[in-house]
Amino acid sequence: MMAETHSKSEVSTTTSTATSPTYAAPKSSSGISLCLQYFKTGPGIVKLVELVMGILCMACAAPAWTKGTHWFLFVVVTAFVSTSIWCFIYLLNLKNAINLPIDWLLTELLNTAITTLLYLIAVIVQFCSIVAEKERNIAAGVFGVFNMLTYAVGSFYLYRDWKDSHPQSSFSGPVLKRNP
Repeated sequence: MMAETHSKSEVSTTTSTATSPTYAAPKSSSGISLCLQYFKTGPGIVKLVELVMGILCMACAAPAWTKGTHWFLFVVVTAFVSTSIWCFIYLLNLKNAINLPIDWLLTELLNTAITTLLYLIAVIVQFCSIVAEKERNIAAGVFGVFNMLTYAVGSFYLYRDWKDSHPQSSFSGPVLKRNP
């Protein structure tokens, strides 16, 4: 009944904003500009938590005395560097400044999903390679579990945003749809 009082353009505008991605970069500037709004959104906060948890993992696991801890540190440092790069991409609004035919959301989704899987493997290896009296390695493994879960939440946000921006996909399950 309420939709009848609005014009057709207003109704279509409100329905399209209901399925907008979690974060949409400002379209006004075409060059490199400082953009802090991303870090006030859910995915931005998740990225910052990933960085902080990565620092805690590195601090607890270094120096590596076992081969399992070497692998764990390799995954943690690689994830930290890639997440830092993505933070700089969002901070400097490089997605709009660089005109390349890249599906940025899909690239970031694949990066975050692969990092989640690598964290899962690294945490298992870290817990299996704990030697006696190395509490810091246990703490590193526990922080690794929390960081793996944080990366999984980030992957979920990215997948949901990617599905919202690609509606022609064949999967249309009700579980991952955004609530109005």
